[in-house]
Amino acid sequence: MNDTRTLPHHSLPTVPTAHPLFSPEWLRAAADATAGQSPHDDTALRLGLCLTDPPPGVAGRLLVLVDQTTGALAFRAGEWDERPTLTLTLTHDDARLLLFGDAEQRVRLFEHGGLVLEGVFLFLFFLDRLLQQDPAGVLARLRRCTAGAPPAARPWPDAGPLAIPEDEAAAARAAAEILPRTMDALRAELGRTTPGAQLHVGHAPSGTEVSAALGSCRPGVPFTRASRPIWYCCAKTLGAVAVGRLWERGLLDPMAPVSRYLPWYDGDGRERVTLHQLLTHTSSVPMGLDPLHGAMAAPVALRRELLRRMTVPTGTPPGTRITYGPWWAWFLIAEVVRALDGRDYERYLTEEILAPCGMDATRVVLTPREYRAEADRLPLIHITGGGLPSQPTHWYATEAACTRPIPGLNVRGPMSDLALFFTALADGGRGRHGRILLPQTVTALTTRHRVGLVDAFGNADWGLGFRVESRHLGDACTAFSRHASLRTFGHYGLWTSAVFADPDAGLVVALHLNGKTWQEEHQRRMITIGDAVYQDLRLT
Repeated sequence: MNDTRTLPHHSLPTVPTAHPLFSPEWLRAAADATAGQSPHDDTALRLGLCLTDPPPGVAGRLLVLVDQTTGALAFRAGEWDERPTLTLTLTHDDARLLLFGDAEQRVRLFEHGGLVLEGVFLFLFFLDRLLQQDPAGVLARLRRCTAGAPPAARPWPDAGPLAIPEDEAAAARAAAEILPRTMDALRAELGRTTPGAQLHVGHAPSGTEVSAALGSCRPGVPFTRASRPIWYCCAKTLGAVAVGRLWERGLLDPMAPVSRYLPWYDGDGRERVTLHQLLTHTSSVPMGLDPLHGAMAAPVALRRELLRRMTVPTGTPPGTRITYGPWWAWFLIAEVVRALDGRDYERYLTEEILAPCGMDATRVVLTPREYRAEADRLPLIHITGGGLPSQPTHWYATEAACTRPIPGLNVRGPMSDLALFFTALADGGRGRHGRILLPQTVTALTTRHRVGLVDAFGNADWGLGFRVESRHLGDACTAFSRHASLRTFGHYGLWTSAVFADPDAGLVVALHLNGKTWQEEHQRRMITIGDAVYQDLRLT
């Protein structure tokens, strides 16, 4: 017989009352939930939130302090005296998803175009990990007292032992025979700063050609030599070559203002922006004011309109500091290519650069059909470093981010293809199936155009769209290897990838690590691996 007796009132579990996010009641509950925790000033990320539609009685501006070491949180309503690390202007519903949604929901906030972000976007990746893992347990406590909070994010399932295909294991063993120090250096990073890696090394004088993949590209899926990781900013070099081709044809002057080729990009200081500034990252627009920060994967028409409305600060003359343009600069370059050639940027790169180089596995942008066919094996970026567990993310891995063109960023392809491109550049612009540039144009793009400037991320000398080895300026500015010649050119890819060609050594190296860590650690591991390549090939 069922027992229908009820429990005494005092023994019933207490269910917290749910309040609208950022209401006075919610803020009091947040103060109770964070009691005894205090983000440290030295390690706190300052997130400013500006609500576009705060409900009655709800704070419209908040400063959220997030300790990047412990995950401790603090919420302060009202105006802030200090400039936040990141400032987001968004709806009340989107703010709730930002704090309590899962990793995929957070990424999708940057795909509809209704969010505005100011500040250095790079910090958002590490904020995403802290919100996902909630190491201090604050968000779990606050979720129960937040009206309309989405369910807690489910952790990635335990995939068990990784099943490495035998041909991939054999390729890794063969690589270790030829490049023992290099493969040891790569294996040392597995499980520490990255879950997986893909490498291609070509040395023309000796005929050495090595490709290998290690570890996992996403939970439970092994990295293979055919996997298509995202290139991030290494893809900007394709856009630089597109400009070079149009320059050869006499269709553009890299010193000319962008408005000469895009009449709509004029007024409010836009007319002062030149292609040279974009390619050397020396315009007056700092990264924190990139108008596409919150809409890098939004529909193309919306991004074009955001650039029509952008203004250029007048306080800093161009060329006096490094102002890296991760999105807006290459979106403009893509628009110039389209205006001058008639083909869109993606088709132009595919037909004029990828095809002559034989880069058959690379996609400037995936079609929806391609994405759906391989979505479960596309490499994911994992946030690592900082003492917290590695966190798989959905950044640039959703269908919208993979199938909407993001110029200079979301190209996907194996490192062997990226190496084919740089091999063509090292060979004076001659690809496997045709020429992509004249030798003198390669020289013009990869020679030093920006000198005397250094930023906090170790960026120093620059060509037209290419990073140039600057080890002569000290360890902090060493890009690829302490043994690389000063004619070495290449690029980094948002603390995951690196590619370079050393014309003096006849060497091309393309490397992807799908663990994104902090700049200092990424630079250290890249230089360690780069040095090992030179040592293995006896180029030191």
